[in-house]
Amino acid sequence: MTILYSLVARGSVVLAEFSGTPTNATTISRQILEKLPGNNDDLNVSYSQDRYIFHVKRTDGLTVLCMADDVAGNIKSLASNTTRVHIVVFANV
Repeated sequence: MTILYSLVARGSVVLAEFSGTPTNATTISRQILEKLPGNNDDLNVSYSQDRYIFHVKRTDGLTVLCMADDVAGNIKSLASNTTRVHIVVFANV
């Protein structure tokens, strides 16, 4: 499973994002952010779109969203990678 796109947001405000390949992930990820419950409770959900999986993890109001291909992988390994992305983003600030 390859992570192709990731973002960090607070509410619907995107703080940082990265995409290694040209996709429409930016548009889809913002639609997902808008549809998340607005209560800032911790959240851990996944959505599939075509052959991609969008994994969303929100902790203390901070949301990390990653898009990965679903070839030879599973949601559990993506959740682990999401945690790593979260740590890397803030380690470089």
